[in-house]
Amino acid sequence: MSLADMAKPALPSSTLRSYAMIGMVLYAFGVLLNEIGNSVPQLWLVPYADTISALGFVIALYTASLSGVGTRLMVVIGLIYGVGTFFVSEPESTYMASGLALGSYDTTRYVGLGLIGFALIVLIGLSFYLTRVRKASAVQPKQDAGPTT
Repeated sequence: MSLADMAKPALPSSTLRSYAMIGMVLYAFGVLLNEIGNSVPQLWLVPYADTISALGFVIALYTASLSGVGTRLMVVIGLIYGVGTFFVSEPESTYMASGLALGSYDTTRYVGLGLIGFALIVLIGLSFYLTRVRKASAVQPKQDAGPTT
């Protein structure tokens, strides 16, 4: 941690938790729009839904970085998110040709959604855990026991 990072005032944990919740709500709203766009002939919704859910993930990633999650862990979580996005967004022929098919198209899509959701839940869980630990481990001022006579 550099001196510039230590000089910056830390955001309150309630603000960080609010950011995490905003990210989770945006992601859930994007997934809901995506399901509506795919099941009902409303395919014009799908690009907006993907953008909204990706924005929710980015906000959760930003919250995790503010909370103190390490870069290596965020890279691993980003890789999990990327693999999930590959399974969700690519056509069936792409991952059949790559040898990464996991059964039927629907099964592979649900595995991708599960990987994306897992990455988001881990980020938000780490953000909540680190803000709780930081608040609990703050140094308490020492109190004078009074005169000892």
